[in-house]
Amino acid sequence: MSKRFFAFLFAFAAVVGGVFYFSGRGKIDADKIIADSLLGGRSFSLPVVEVVSPKYGLKAYLLEDKSNPIVSLSFMFAGAGRGAEGKGQEGLAGMTAAMIAEAAGGLDAEEFKEKLAEHAIALGYDAGADDFSGHLLTTREFAPIAYEMLRQTLSSPELAEKDLRRIKKQMLALLASQTESPEQKLSLLMGQKLFGDHLYGRNPLGKKEDIESFSSRDIRDFAAKNFGRSNLIAGIAGDISPAEAGKLLDDVFGVLPAAGANDRVPEIVPDIAGGFVHRNDDLPQTVSFAAAVGTKRLAADFYPLYIANYILGGAGLNSRLNQAAREKEGLTYGVYTGLSLPAKTAMIVGNFSTTPQNYARMEEVFVAEWNRMGRFGATADELAEAKNYLLNSYNLRFADITNISAMLVYMQRENLGLDFLQKRNDYVREVTLEQVNRAAAKYFTPDNLRLISLGNFNQSWGENNGK
Repeated sequence: MSKRFFAFLFAFAAVVGGVFYFSGRGKIDADKIIADSLLGGRSFSLPVVEVVSPKYGLKAYLLEDKSNPIVSLSFMFAGAGRGAEGKGQEGLAGMTAAMIAEAAGGLDAEEFKEKLAEHAIALGYDAGADDFSGHLLTTREFAPIAYEMLRQTLSSPELAEKDLRRIKKQMLALLASQTESPEQKLSLLMGQKLFGDHLYGRNPLGKKEDIESFSSRDIRDFAAKNFGRSNLIAGIAGDISPAEAGKLLDDVFGVLPAAGANDRVPEIVPDIAGGFVHRNDDLPQTVSFAAAVGTKRLAADFYPLYIANYILGGAGLNSRLNQAAREKEGLTYGVYTGLSLPAKTAMIVGNFSTTPQNYARMEEVFVAEWNRMGRFGATADELAEAKNYLLNSYNLRFADITNISAMLVYMQRENLGLDFLQKRNDYVREVTLEQVNRAAAKYFTPDNLRLISLGNFNQSWGENNGK
């Protein structure tokens, strides 16, 4: 996929996902370390086991691989994201993610970062819409130091006033810069149109007046109220035994309160019936976001829809949309679609950009290909090609051990089961052409599509046609 699409997805994820704050990347080159390990194999046979800590009964999925001396820990406090913010606290989850990663254990921010770098430790937090996540990457040699530093960020973050002022300034600058980025402006417009007053419709960075008011006590209270052993989900991968993993869980997370956040965010179906939106803005390129109602991860039609979407807009330059819009008519540098699965909704999303003069035709082609997929479905050859790619590219995601630990968390959040890594390709293989076309007919319909676009529409249709 194009870099532009990933940039757009980051803007979209900021509305229904989160902003990532990272501290101390250290000197680990995980891709290089992993290159010759078992994780690079063509078949994925390493087992995942569930670990239960001896003292507090904390659970985690563990994938043990001793071929390289690195350990990756991903974890999540379910329901402790932006949805846990109270009235007048919009942006507090993000502020908490930034501040607790700054300094802890009696060290100031500079000393803390120096210690992380000296010991090749990477540690960071993410304030998402639904959940609050964290990640730790370390070598086995420095693992005890890494675990202690992580524990300190959760139990005794410094929260110095000078750091608070600096982080506030950074957040306010990010808030102000949203008006300068077409993708950010479109993402915020998308949130408003699809989700209204729901959490997913809010600005993920919060409100200026709220951010300016935050104190260190607000941050401590948010963490104490929402980070608990009850809502912890953890995934561990690398050179660590089950016994060591259990001890890690107790040592790091045992300091937390027993009870964490209660998820209060309601389910929502995006507003697809509101019609296409064309918002005039003086931009050199018109940017567009496509949205449709999708399906949940465990639904029977998830994999059929996953493959149908891949054929339509997920196969890069070989997708139907790119062949029709880019290769045949030169209307865009790229057009893409994908499945989006925040905790409280399910969507098919997509995006493209084009010149103002080409927008009307680009929209026409996008809608025509969308409807053609729904009406006629995929061919047997398209299904075979899609399966071949999806099966053979699957192991690429395991080249980075951080992806593995994060996937172990996702497997628990979505109830995919301990054996998901071994079974996933079977799920893809078993999908039939009939199932793909049934899913296409259900989801790629004229009444299940909304385009939200930002640009100079006067050059596309003449005056007064942008809505």
